Amino acid sequence: MTKDTLQLGITGEKRIVVEPKQAISFMGPEVPGVLASPYMLFLMEHAARECALSHLAEGHDTVGVGFEFEHCAAAPIGATVTATAELTLIDGRKLHFKIEARDDHEVIGRGKHVRAIVEIARFAQRMREKLAIKALPGTPPAPH
Repeated sequence: MTKDTLQLGITGEKRIVVEPKQAISFMGPEVPGVLASPYMLFLMEHAARECALSHLAEGHDTVGVGFEFEHCAAAPIGATVTATAELTLIDGRKLHFKIEARDDHEVIGRGKHVRAIVEIARFAQRMREKLAIKALPGTPPAPH
């Protein structure tokens, strides 16, 4: 499931330049658009995944299973945002991370994130089974 290199303190990083498609602007045209919270969380989640990925056995990956974070400051369109993740606890299949996002001026988000180690083939099979159940005649459509 993991390699010997999976140890507390390892880090991962992801960086983006905020684009209009990742921004929200709800205060009117006079206020520049800013990075939306879901995109910031997405970036921090991917930093955590990158942190762990090279330390997993072949055929394994991680999926997000828990978040606790705060969006502390805004990052405008055009800002460079860097997300970092540090592994703080290994609890069986669950990996706990300290996550943070910064722009060029300050911390814009911070929190905790938990990822679970999964076997890719088994995970894929489970998803195929769910799709097959959905495709059966008489199966009600998934709620929206």
